Amino acid sequence: MAGAPGTTTAPHRLWPLLLALSCTFACFEPDHSLIPPAQPVEMTSGLSSGDTFEVRVFSEPDVGGTFQVNEDGSIDFPLIGRVVVVGKTQAELAALLEERLGDGYLREPQVTVILTARENLEVSVLGEVEKPGSFPFAEKLTLVQAISDAGGLTDVAHKRRIRLTRKTPAGPQTYEVSVKA
Repeated sequence: MAGAPGTTTAPHRLWPLLLALSCTFACFEPDHSLIPPAQPVEMTSGLSSGDTFEVRVFSEPDVGGTFQVNEDGSIDFPLIGRVVVVGKTQAELAALLEERLGDGYLREPQVTVILTARENLEVSVLGEVEKPGSFPFAEKLTLVQAISDAGGLTDVAHKRRIRLTRKTPAGPQTYEVSVKA
């Protein structure tokens, strides 16, 4: 950019400030909150006792709700009563509920089943931890809590290079994160 003779253009005056800001921000640790939260995944194995799921019926807000699979593998569903759900996938259960609700209760019901919690899920913590292995998965379990369940990091663990791998419909997704000591 050309300015009047003997004047400095604005970009040249900003270089020292931009350099100082770049050096300052380079010292900050990356924000690992940018790791996307885990998303619900269509289960490939069937429901089991203790699993929790939500049922939504399109245009029928009073039908549906949140259900937990009983010890006998069933739930009590509005209008239709006891339904055996153990072993069924989300898609299979949605089809069954559509059939049963459409049998004299609702006209062409559209049912969605959303798995909200699995009773017997585990998380594996491997590598440089005191007690590697599998541990019960709790809702809203954090990476630090999982490492703590495994006895904590060893002295030789790279605290700034922890790998978190999640199973997704597109395949495993791995993120490298930092854990403060």
